[in-house]
Amino acid sequence: MSLVPDKRATRREFLKRTGTASLAAGAAVLGIAGAAGAEEQGDEAVRQYWERKQKEYEALEAKQRQAWQSFGPPPKYVYRGTDWSDDKATFYAPLQEECPYLPEFQSIFTEGTAGQYFKYTLKYGMKDIIRFHGHSCEALYYTAAICRLICDRLFPDGVVDRTLLRGMGGQSPCIADSLIYVTGGRLQFGTMKLDASLGHAVVLQRIDTQETWIGAWKDGVQSWNAIKVFGTPNRANPLPYKRWSSWNQEPDTPEDQMDRCKIAWAYDKPELLQKLRDLKDNLKYLPKGQAPTVDPDKVREEFSWLQYRHLREIFKHPLGESFQVKRVPNFKWTYPHCEPIWVPRLDQKAKWAPFMPHPEQLL
Repeated sequence: MSLVPDKRATRREFLKRTGTASLAAGAAVLGIAGAAGAEEQGDEAVRQYWERKQKEYEALEAKQRQAWQSFGPPPKYVYRGTDWSDDKATFYAPLQEECPYLPEFQSIFTEGTAGQYFKYTLKYGMKDIIRFHGHSCEALYYTAAICRLICDRLFPDGVVDRTLLRGMGGQSPCIADSLIYVTGGRLQFGTMKLDASLGHAVVLQRIDTQETWIGAWKDGVQSWNAIKVFGTPNRANPLPYKRWSSWNQEPDTPEDQMDRCKIAWAYDKPELLQKLRDLKDNLKYLPKGQAPTVDPDKVREEFSWLQYRHLREIFKHPLGESFQVKRVPNFKWTYPHCEPIWVPRLDQKAKWAPFMPHPEQLL
């Protein structure tokens, strides 16, 4: 039996829950007969429902953006430096004592859901994000670094107000978790969205001012092949010059910024970066029906080692030398739709892969 839910059944349940006309009733009103007509009417009913919801949410948000309402400004006097990030290296966060430019944040919070702002900040960094996500990986670091650069623009005083932020990222669970931790975004509150066309780019918006920025890595940071070893292009992640993603609302890079879209440092062993890219194609981006060019079980530990080495190279340098941001003018936030959706989780499929033999057995 298939684990993927029937699309018509889930849509029918959705329409029933939201009080929208049933498929059969809708089709009868328009004089459409048969399953195809019912399906078409169901799609239209769902579209109209979310159109109404969007208008309702926009009106509610506009009211809340008034001074001292839900999206009002933080206290004038905020005490900083009252907390510290856990910067001790561990097996799951080995970069803590090796990389001087890991992103860190000072954030202000409220005292409960109906409470006032604390006047004291809480500091957190990569180790906190890794604990939240469950493991350390490239996308966690990339996303946090991009968010740090954007927050420098949105909050020039250095204190990030998570009650004023919402974010949008690609479909990677690592990007989503890093983005959620930094912004406090929640799908159920309409402050977190996923859009596969963003690839590895990240969008943040400050709700009270509507100021919006997009960020991505610079050319030279990306650990993927633009054309994979199997011949297929990576369309969601173009070389980050004029365009940094496939997102249709991304503005072109300003002309005066184009010459700064490449990393400002030299990778010491580019052949290891290329090896990482090729292994990633085999372990993560294998096309359907394509046999890998390596034995996955023999390279998994090497793959992890190469990823950590790559991150060490990046975070030995200031964030602005490896990542970039640009403003998105006149961006209108659309609230995420919650129509039933489910996709299989495949990021744990190798958890029982064998470990490498003991070195003595290799002699």
